[in-house]
Amino acid sequence: MIFIGFTIVASVACLCLYGWGLLCLRLSKYPVRNWVMTIIIGLGVVIFLGGVLNLLRLAYGWAFDILFIIGIALAGWFTRFKFKLPRKVSDWLCAAIPGLLIVVIMLFTVKTQLPPKVFNWHDDFEKYFAHPVRMLETGTLFGSPLNALGSETLGGQAVLHGIVLNHFPIQYINGVDTVFGLLLCLLLSVSMFGLRAAYLPMFVLSPLVVFFINPQYVNVSALYMGSAFIMTSILLFSCPDDFENNEKAGKLPSPVLTGIVFAALIALKSNFIVFPPLLLILFVTARAVFGRGLGRLIRWMLLTAGMTLLFILPWLLLYLPYYIHSSFAQVPHTADIVIPADRPLNLFSAQPLYYNSSPLHYTFLCMAIAAIITGVVLWKFKKHANIPAGLAAGGAAIIIAYLLLALLSPFISGFEISIRYSIPFLIAGPAVIFSLVYLRAVENKHIGFRIAFAVITPLLGIPIIISFYSSCMARVRQASETGSILAFSSTAASKNFIEYNKEVLYGDTKQRVISAQQQVPAGQPVVALIGAPFYLDYKRNTIYDAERSGIATPWAIIPDVNYFLLRYKGPAVHSIGEYLHPFPGKRELYISEKCIAFLRFFEQLLHSADVIYDDGTMLVIRKRGPVPGQNP
Repeated sequence: MIFIGFTIVASVACLCLYGWGLLCLRLSKYPVRNWVMTIIIGLGVVIFLGGVLNLLRLAYGWAFDILFIIGIALAGWFTRFKFKLPRKVSDWLCAAIPGLLIVVIMLFTVKTQLPPKVFNWHDDFEKYFAHPVRMLETGTLFGSPLNALGSETLGGQAVLHGIVLNHFPIQYINGVDTVFGLLLCLLLSVSMFGLRAAYLPMFVLSPLVVFFINPQYVNVSALYMGSAFIMTSILLFSCPDDFENNEKAGKLPSPVLTGIVFAALIALKSNFIVFPPLLLILFVTARAVFGRGLGRLIRWMLLTAGMTLLFILPWLLLYLPYYIHSSFAQVPHTADIVIPADRPLNLFSAQPLYYNSSPLHYTFLCMAIAAIITGVVLWKFKKHANIPAGLAAGGAAIIIAYLLLALLSPFISGFEISIRYSIPFLIAGPAVIFSLVYLRAVENKHIGFRIAFAVITPLLGIPIIISFYSSCMARVRQASETGSILAFSSTAASKNFIEYNKEVLYGDTKQRVISAQQQVPAGQPVVALIGAPFYLDYKRNTIYDAERSGIATPWAIIPDVNYFLLRYKGPAVHSIGEYLHPFPGKRELYISEKCIAFLRFFEQLLHSADVIYDDGTMLVIRKRGPVPGQNP
C-alpha cells in the first residue's frame, strides 16, 4: 500500500513540477526535449520561489499548496495530453525493461526507506529536521544565528522537506532525497533514449550504475537531488537532441534554464558551489578552442552567471543580516584537543573508507569518465567542428570537483569525508555521460565511431557495477534487516542507536520537549541546545536553536536572552570530551574550539542562573545577570 501511495504522491508532484518547468521553457523559448529534465527545471523553479516566500516571511503550508495547484494548472494549460501506447513488440520491450528495473529498485527503496527505522541522531534530529518545522511555523527559515542555515545550506532542501511535512509526518521527509531524488536520477539516466532496440544495453546499465554506486548516505541532506541537478546541467550543456543542428545555428544553452538549475543546486547544499563555475569555464574553453567566437562565449557566460545570481538572490538576501555581521575572530585554542592524523591522501588506495567502499572505487569512476570523454574528444573534435563540448566539459568538471575536494580535505573535514562530499558528482557523471556517448554513437553515421563507442561505453559501465557489487549487496542487506542504509552501519545497527531513535520518534521525547518549553513564558526568546529541537513550538517563543555547525559560523552569537534549554544527559549529547577528539581537518578543529567555548559558556551560566526545570535529561535555565564570556 505504501508503494501505491508513493506512486500517487510522486505522480502528482511530477505533474506540478512539469507545469512549472513548462512555464519556464516557454518563457525562455526553449523546446521541450526531455520530460524528466522539464520536471527538474520545475523543481528548480519551486526552490527559487521557496526562497522568495522565505524572504517575504510567507513560507507557510498554504503558500506551498498554492504553488502545487498552480503547477498542476500550468501542466494542464500547456499540455495537450495524447497518450500513445507502443505499437511494436520491440517498442514494448524497450519500454518494459527500464520500466521494470526502475520499479523493482523503487519497490525495494520505498519498502525499506519510507520511512527508515533510524535517522542520524546528530545531523538529522539536531539540525535538518528543525529547518522545515521552523519554516512552516514562522514563515521563514531565518531566525537563529546558531544553526547551519546560511552556511552549510541555504535552505533549498528544507523547502522540499517542508512541502512533505506540510501533509505527512516528519519521518517521511527522507522521501525527498532517498526516494524521490533517486527516482529522478534513475529516470534521467535513460530519459534521452527513444524506444529502439539499439538502446537496450544502456536501458539496463544506466539505472544500475546509479543504484550500485555507494552513496555513503548519512543524513537527509541533498545527495540524489544534487545528482539530479548535476545530470540536468550536463544534459543542458550537451544538447542531447538535435545537437548538430544547434551547433550549426550557433546556439548556446539557455542562460535562464542554466541559471535556475545552478541556483537550485547551490541552494540545496553549499559545497555544490564548486560545480557551476567549473562547468561554465570548461565549456567556454572547449567551445573557444574548437572555433566558436570567444567574445560571444564570454558574454554568454557572464549572462548565465548573472541569471544564476538572480535566482539565488532571494536566499542570499534572506541571510544578508548574518553575512553583514560576520566576524572571523580567532577562537582561543583548547590545548587539550587531540588532533588526529588524517588518512593519507591516496586516491588509488583499496583500503575501505569509514563509510564503506574505497578511494579506488571512486577514482575508477573518474578514470572511466576521463577515458570516454578523451576518446570522444580525440575522435570527434579531430574530424568535426560540431562536437558536444558540454559532454567533455561536464565530465571534466566532475573529475576536477572530485580532485579539488580531495586536495582541500586537510582544510575541510579530512580525506574520508571529502570523498563523501564528492559522491553526488560521481553518481551523476557516469550515468548521464555514458548514456549520451552511447546515444551519439548509435546515431552517428561514421561506422568506426558507432562500433567503437557503442561497444566501449557498456564495457566501461559493467566494471563499475561489478566494483560496487559487494557494497551494494551489503546496503541491501542492511536495509532489509535494519531498515536503514546509513553508511556508519555498525553504529546504525546498534541497540542503543535504534532504541534512541524509537524514543525520539515514537516515545515521550516530544512530550518532554513540550513540557520543558512550557516553563518558558510565552513570547520570551530562548536559546535551545537540545537533541530534538523540531518538537519546539516556534510560534510560541522565538527559538534560537543551536547545533555544532551553526555554532561555528562566522556570525554565531549567543543572543541576549533570559531563558535557555539545555539537554545534558542521553545517548546523543555532545560533551566537551567529545570535542577534544575531533575529525581530521582544520574546519573540524575550528568547530570543536567553538563548541567547547559554547559549552563552557553554559558551565558559567549555571553559576549565575536559576534552574527552573530539570526532568533528568533536560534543564530550563533562567539567567539572573550578565554571564562571563557571553559569546564564544
